[in-house]
Amino acid sequence: MSNETILSCNLCLGSVDPEYFSYNLAVSGVLLPIIGVVGLIGNILVVLTYLHPDQNIHSTSIYLAALAFSDFFLILTAIFLFCFEAWRHHNHELMAWLYVTGAPMVFPIASIFQTSSVYFCVAAAVDCFIIVVLPESVKTLYCTTKRAKVTCAVLMVLCIVYNLPHFLELESVRCRNDDETLGWQICPTTVRTNEAYYTIYYTYMYTTFLAIGPLALLILLNICVVYTVFSRPDTEAENEGEDITSLILVVFFFIFCNFTALLVNFMELILQDGTILVYFVDLSNLLVVVNGTANFFCYLIFGTGFRITLKKILYGEKVAKYRASELWSETHTHALI
Repeated sequence: MSNETILSCNLCLGSVDPEYFSYNLAVSGVLLPIIGVVGLIGNILVVLTYLHPDQNIHSTSIYLAALAFSDFFLILTAIFLFCFEAWRHHNHELMAWLYVTGAPMVFPIASIFQTSSVYFCVAAAVDCFIIVVLPESVKTLYCTTKRAKVTCAVLMVLCIVYNLPHFLELESVRCRNDDETLGWQICPTTVRTNEAYYTIYYTYMYTTFLAIGPLALLILLNICVVYTVFSRPDTEAENEGEDITSLILVVFFFIFCNFTALLVNFMELILQDGTILVYFVDLSNLLVVVNGTANFFCYLIFGTGFRITLKKILYGEKVAKYRASELWSETHTHALI
Protein backbone atom coordinates (compact mmCIF):
# COMPACT_ATOMS: atom_id res chain seq x y z
CA MET A 1 0.00 0.00 0.00
CA SER A 2 2.74 2.42 0.97
CA ASN A 3 4.71 1.50 -2.16
CA GLU A 4 1.86 2.82 -4.33
CA THR A 5 1.69 6.20 -2.63
CA ILE A 6 5.44 6.94 -2.50
CA LEU A 7 6.67 8.76 -5.60
CA SER A 8 10.03 8.51 -7.33
CA CYS A 9 12.57 11.05 -6.06
CA ASN A 10 13.39 11.97 -9.69
CA LEU A 11 9.82 13.02 -10.40
CA CYS A 12 10.27 16.65 -9.31
CA LEU A 13 13.72 17.16 -10.83
CA GLY A 14 14.11 19.35 -13.91
CA SER A 15 16.67 16.96 -15.35
CA VAL A 16 18.40 13.70 -14.37
CA ASP A 17 21.05 13.95 -17.07
CA PRO A 18 24.55 13.29 -15.58
CA GLU A 19 26.00 16.01 -17.82
CA TYR A 20 23.55 18.52 -16.37
CA PHE A 21 24.47 17.47 -12.81
CA SER A 22 28.12 18.20 -13.61
CA TYR A 23 27.20 21.59 -15.08
CA ASN A 24 24.92 22.34 -12.13
CA LEU A 25 27.67 21.47 -9.64
CA ALA A 26 30.21 23.70 -11.42
CA VAL A 27 27.88 26.70 -11.78
CA SER A 28 25.63 26.51 -8.70
CA GLY A 29 27.77 24.38 -6.38
CA VAL A 30 31.18 26.02 -6.88
CA LEU A 31 31.10 29.28 -8.85
CA LEU A 32 27.94 30.74 -7.29
CA PRO A 33 29.04 30.38 -3.62
CA ILE A 34 32.53 31.76 -4.36
CA ILE A 35 31.05 34.87 -5.96
CA GLY A 36 28.36 34.92 -3.26
CA VAL A 37 30.84 35.06 -0.36
CA VAL A 38 32.55 38.04 -2.01
CA GLY A 39 29.11 39.61 -2.41
CA LEU A 40 28.19 39.05 1.24
CA ILE A 41 31.34 40.82 2.43
CA GLY A 42 30.92 43.60 -0.12
CA ASN A 43 27.31 44.29 0.80
CA ILE A 44 28.16 44.45 4.51
CA LEU A 45 30.75 47.12 3.68
CA VAL A 46 28.24 48.98 1.50
CA VAL A 47 25.65 49.07 4.30
CA LEU A 48 28.24 50.25 6.84
CA THR A 49 29.54 52.90 4.44
CA TYR A 50 26.23 54.37 3.32
CA LEU A 51 24.84 54.39 6.87
CA HIS A 52 27.96 56.19 8.13
CA PRO A 53 27.25 59.75 9.38
CA ASP A 54 29.20 61.17 6.43
CA GLN A 55 26.90 59.43 3.95
CA ASN A 56 23.47 58.94 5.54
CA ILE A 57 22.64 62.62 5.11
CA HIS A 58 21.83 61.89 1.44
CA SER A 59 18.64 60.22 0.25
CA THR A 60 20.54 58.19 -2.34
CA SER A 61 22.69 56.68 0.40
CA ILE A 62 19.58 55.37 2.18
CA TYR A 63 18.34 53.65 -0.99
CA LEU A 64 21.74 52.14 -1.76
CA ALA A 65 22.12 50.90 1.82
CA ALA A 66 18.67 49.31 1.57
CA LEU A 67 19.64 47.74 -1.77
CA ALA A 68 22.83 46.30 -0.26
CA PHE A 69 20.87 44.98 2.76
CA SER A 70 18.43 43.28 0.40
CA ASP A 71 21.21 41.93 -1.84
CA PHE A 72 22.99 40.47 1.20
CA PHE A 73 20.01 38.29 2.10
CA LEU A 74 19.26 37.54 -1.55
CA ILE A 75 22.80 36.15 -1.98
CA LEU A 76 22.60 34.28 1.34
CA THR A 77 19.34 32.56 0.42
CA ALA A 78 20.62 31.87 -3.11
CA ILE A 79 23.66 30.06 -1.71
CA PHE A 80 21.36 27.96 0.48
CA LEU A 81 18.91 27.10 -2.28
CA PHE A 82 21.20 26.59 -5.26
CA CYS A 83 24.52 25.51 -3.72
CA PHE A 84 22.99 23.01 -1.29
CA GLU A 85 20.65 21.75 -3.99
CA ALA A 86 23.60 21.12 -6.33
CA TRP A 87 25.73 19.27 -3.78
CA ARG A 88 22.93 17.10 -2.42
CA HIS A 89 22.92 15.15 -5.69
CA HIS A 90 26.52 14.09 -4.99
CA ASN A 91 25.94 12.14 -1.77
CA HIS A 92 26.33 15.01 0.68
CA GLU A 93 23.74 13.97 3.26
CA LEU A 94 24.01 17.03 5.51
CA MET A 95 23.43 19.44 2.61
CA ALA A 96 20.59 17.24 1.37
CA TRP A 97 18.93 17.32 4.79
CA LEU A 98 19.40 21.10 5.16
CA TYR A 99 18.01 21.75 1.70
CA VAL A 100 14.97 19.51 2.01
CA THR A 101 14.19 20.83 5.49
CA GLY A 102 14.69 24.51 4.78
CA ALA A 103 13.80 25.06 1.12
CA PRO A 104 10.01 25.47 1.59
CA MET A 105 10.69 28.41 3.93
CA VAL A 106 13.88 29.81 2.42
CA PHE A 107 12.43 29.99 -1.11
CA PRO A 108 9.71 32.55 -0.27
CA ILE A 109 12.17 34.57 1.82
CA ALA A 110 14.52 34.63 -1.18
CA SER A 111 11.61 35.80 -3.33
CA ILE A 112 10.90 38.63 -0.90
CA PHE A 113 14.47 39.91 -1.08
CA GLN A 114 14.63 39.45 -4.84
CA THR A 115 11.54 41.67 -5.14
CA SER A 116 12.86 44.24 -2.67
CA SER A 117 16.20 44.39 -4.54
CA VAL A 118 14.29 45.21 -7.72
CA TYR A 119 12.32 48.03 -6.14
CA PHE A 120 15.15 49.46 -4.04
CA CYS A 121 17.12 49.71 -7.29
CA VAL A 122 14.13 51.42 -8.94
CA ALA A 123 13.82 53.79 -5.97
CA ALA A 124 17.52 54.68 -6.19
CA ALA A 125 17.17 55.27 -9.93
CA VAL A 126 14.14 57.54 -9.42
CA ASP A 127 16.06 59.44 -6.73
CA CYS A 128 19.01 59.86 -9.11
CA PHE A 129 16.64 61.01 -11.87
CA ILE A 130 15.13 63.68 -9.62
CA ILE A 131 18.55 64.90 -8.48
CA VAL A 132 20.10 65.09 -11.95
CA VAL A 133 17.21 65.89 -14.29
CA LEU A 134 14.48 67.76 -12.41
CA PRO A 135 14.61 71.30 -10.95
CA GLU A 136 16.20 72.04 -7.59
CA SER A 137 12.80 72.73 -6.00
CA VAL A 138 11.64 69.17 -6.74
CA LYS A 139 14.91 67.75 -5.46
CA THR A 140 14.60 69.68 -2.19
CA LEU A 141 11.03 68.47 -1.70
CA TYR A 142 11.42 64.77 -2.51
CA CYS A 143 15.09 63.82 -2.07
CA THR A 144 15.24 63.81 1.72
CA THR A 145 16.50 61.08 4.02
CA LYS A 146 13.16 60.99 5.85
CA ARG A 147 11.25 60.33 2.63
CA ALA A 148 13.84 57.74 1.61
CA LYS A 149 13.46 55.81 4.88
CA VAL A 150 9.66 55.88 4.67
CA THR A 151 9.79 54.77 1.02
CA CYS A 152 12.11 51.85 1.84
CA ALA A 153 9.88 50.73 4.72
CA VAL A 154 6.72 50.88 2.57
CA LEU A 155 8.43 49.02 -0.29
CA MET A 156 9.63 46.29 2.08
CA VAL A 157 6.12 45.74 3.45
CA LEU A 158 4.65 45.60 -0.07
CA CYS A 159 7.34 43.10 -1.13
CA ILE A 160 6.48 40.83 1.81
CA VAL A 161 2.76 40.98 1.03
CA TYR A 162 3.32 40.34 -2.69
CA ASN A 163 5.38 37.21 -1.99
CA LEU A 164 3.14 35.61 0.66
CA PRO A 165 1.73 33.09 -1.88
CA HIS A 166 5.23 31.63 -2.28
CA PHE A 167 4.96 30.18 1.23
CA LEU A 168 2.30 27.81 -0.15
CA GLU A 169 4.22 26.63 -3.23
CA LEU A 170 6.78 24.06 -2.04
CA GLU A 171 6.67 21.07 0.26
CA SER A 172 8.94 18.25 1.41
CA VAL A 173 7.62 14.85 0.29
CA ARG A 174 8.70 11.31 1.04
CA CYS A 175 10.04 9.60 -2.08
CA ARG A 176 11.81 6.47 -3.29
CA ASN A 177 15.35 6.61 -4.71
CA ASP A 178 16.59 4.56 -7.65
CA ASP A 179 18.17 2.07 -5.24
CA GLU A 180 14.75 1.58 -3.58
CA THR A 181 15.78 3.43 -0.39
CA LEU A 182 13.47 6.10 1.00
CA GLY A 183 14.39 9.75 0.81
CA TRP A 184 12.96 13.26 0.68
CA GLN A 185 12.36 15.60 -2.23
CA ILE A 186 11.13 19.16 -2.70
CA CYS A 187 8.06 19.22 -4.91
CA PRO A 188 5.52 21.88 -5.94
CA THR A 189 2.22 21.88 -4.08
CA THR A 190 -1.18 21.84 -5.72
CA VAL A 191 -1.23 25.63 -5.35
CA ARG A 192 1.94 25.98 -7.46
CA THR A 193 0.71 23.57 -10.14
CA ASN A 194 -2.72 25.17 -10.38
CA GLU A 195 -3.02 26.49 -13.94
CA ALA A 196 -5.02 29.62 -13.05
CA TYR A 197 -2.63 30.50 -10.22
CA TYR A 198 0.43 30.05 -12.45
CA THR A 199 -1.06 32.06 -15.29
CA ILE A 200 -2.11 35.00 -13.09
CA TYR A 201 0.71 35.10 -10.54
CA TYR A 202 3.70 34.04 -12.65
CA THR A 203 2.80 34.94 -16.21
CA TYR A 204 0.97 38.24 -15.79
CA MET A 205 1.91 39.61 -12.35
CA TYR A 206 5.57 38.58 -12.48
CA THR A 207 6.01 39.94 -16.00
CA THR A 208 4.35 43.25 -15.07
CA PHE A 209 5.75 43.92 -11.60
CA LEU A 210 9.11 42.15 -11.58
CA ALA A 211 10.25 41.93 -15.17
CA ILE A 212 9.12 44.18 -18.01
CA GLY A 213 7.69 46.95 -15.80
CA PRO A 214 10.76 47.67 -13.61
CA LEU A 215 13.25 47.02 -16.41
CA ALA A 216 11.46 49.39 -18.82
CA LEU A 217 11.31 52.09 -16.14
CA LEU A 218 15.00 51.65 -15.26
CA ILE A 219 16.04 51.85 -18.92
CA LEU A 220 14.02 55.04 -19.40
CA LEU A 221 15.36 56.68 -16.24
CA ASN A 222 18.94 55.70 -17.05
CA ILE A 223 18.70 57.15 -20.56
CA CYS A 224 17.37 60.45 -19.18
CA VAL A 225 20.10 60.67 -16.52
CA VAL A 226 22.94 59.81 -18.93
CA TYR A 227 21.66 62.26 -21.55
CA THR A 228 21.33 65.05 -18.96
CA VAL A 229 24.81 64.47 -17.52
CA PHE A 230 26.52 64.45 -20.92
CA SER A 231 24.57 67.42 -22.23
CA ARG A 232 25.60 69.69 -19.35
CA PRO A 233 28.71 71.90 -19.37
CA ASP A 234 31.93 70.20 -18.22
CA THR A 235 31.99 72.06 -14.91
CA GLU A 236 28.47 70.95 -14.03
CA ALA A 237 29.19 67.37 -15.12
CA GLU A 238 32.23 67.30 -12.84
CA ASN A 239 30.14 68.61 -9.97
CA GLU A 240 27.75 65.70 -10.38
CA GLY A 241 30.68 63.63 -9.14
CA GLU A 242 31.68 60.06 -9.82
CA ASP A 243 29.00 58.88 -7.40
CA ILE A 244 26.37 59.48 -10.10
CA THR A 245 28.47 57.41 -12.49
CA SER A 246 28.59 54.52 -10.03
CA LEU A 247 24.81 54.63 -9.61
CA ILE A 248 24.30 54.64 -13.38
CA LEU A 249 26.52 51.56 -13.65
CA VAL A 250 24.64 49.81 -10.83
CA VAL A 251 21.40 50.30 -12.74
CA PHE A 252 23.06 49.15 -15.97
CA PHE A 253 24.31 45.92 -14.35
CA PHE A 254 20.89 45.36 -12.84
CA ILE A 255 19.23 45.69 -16.24
CA PHE A 256 21.74 43.35 -17.89
CA CYS A 257 21.62 40.61 -15.24
CA ASN A 258 17.86 40.65 -14.74
CA PHE A 259 17.11 40.73 -18.46
CA THR A 260 18.46 37.17 -18.56
CA ALA A 261 15.99 36.14 -15.87
CA LEU A 262 13.21 37.68 -17.96
CA LEU A 263 14.32 35.68 -21.00
CA VAL A 264 14.29 32.48 -18.94
CA ASN A 265 10.70 33.11 -17.91
CA PHE A 266 9.67 33.59 -21.53
CA MET A 267 11.62 30.48 -22.53
CA GLU A 268 9.75 28.54 -19.85
CA LEU A 269 6.51 29.46 -21.59
CA ILE A 270 7.83 28.63 -25.07
CA LEU A 271 10.08 25.61 -24.54
CA GLN A 272 8.40 22.37 -23.61
CA ASP A 273 11.73 20.59 -23.04
CA GLY A 274 12.68 21.26 -19.41
CA THR A 275 16.03 19.48 -19.80
CA ILE A 276 17.29 22.41 -21.90
CA LEU A 277 15.70 25.11 -19.76
CA VAL A 278 17.50 24.04 -16.55
CA TYR A 279 20.86 25.14 -18.01
CA PHE A 280 19.54 28.68 -18.55
CA VAL A 281 17.89 28.72 -15.11
CA ASP A 282 21.26 27.99 -13.45
CA LEU A 283 22.90 30.75 -15.50
CA SER A 284 20.13 33.17 -14.57
CA ASN A 285 20.54 32.34 -10.86
CA LEU A 286 24.28 32.92 -11.13
CA LEU A 287 23.78 36.31 -12.79
CA VAL A 288 21.45 37.43 -10.00
CA VAL A 289 24.25 36.73 -7.50
CA VAL A 290 26.81 38.42 -9.79
CA ASN A 291 24.58 41.49 -9.89
CA GLY A 292 24.33 41.66 -6.10
CA THR A 293 28.12 41.30 -5.86
CA ALA A 294 29.13 43.74 -8.62
CA ASN A 295 27.49 46.76 -6.98
CA PHE A 296 30.21 47.00 -4.33
CA PHE A 297 32.91 47.23 -7.00
CA CYS A 298 30.95 49.90 -8.90
CA TYR A 299 30.85 52.06 -5.76
CA LEU A 300 34.49 51.30 -4.96
CA ILE A 301 35.88 52.11 -8.40
CA PHE A 302 33.66 55.03 -9.41
CA GLY A 303 32.30 56.42 -6.12
CA THR A 304 34.66 59.03 -4.70
CA GLY A 305 32.55 59.69 -1.61
CA PHE A 306 32.10 55.97 -1.04
CA ARG A 307 35.88 55.34 -1.11
CA ILE A 308 36.63 58.16 1.33
CA THR A 309 34.03 56.96 3.83
CA LEU A 310 35.05 53.32 3.44
CA LYS A 311 38.66 54.26 4.28
CA LYS A 312 37.43 55.94 7.45
CA ILE A 313 35.66 52.74 8.44
CA LEU A 314 38.54 50.40 7.58
CA TYR A 315 41.55 52.53 8.59
CA GLY A 316 40.09 54.90 11.17
CA GLU A 317 39.39 58.61 11.12
CA LYS A 318 43.02 59.75 11.58
CA VAL A 319 44.38 57.71 8.68
CA ALA A 320 41.54 58.88 6.43
CA LYS A 321 42.12 62.53 7.36
CA TYR A 322 45.84 62.14 6.73
CA ARG A 323 45.22 60.64 3.28
CA ALA A 324 42.66 63.33 2.48
CA SER A 325 45.10 66.11 3.43
CA GLU A 326 47.86 64.37 1.45
CA LEU A 327 45.59 64.21 -1.59
CA TRP A 328 44.67 67.89 -1.10
CA SER A 329 48.32 68.97 -0.95
CA GLU A 330 49.23 66.91 -4.05
CA THR A 331 46.31 68.41 -5.99
CA HIS A 332 47.25 71.98 -5.10
CA THR A 333 50.94 71.38 -5.79
CA HIS A 334 50.10 70.22 -9.31
CA ALA A 335 47.79 73.20 -9.70
CA LEU A 336 50.59 75.63 -8.75
CA ILE A 337 52.95 73.99 -11.21
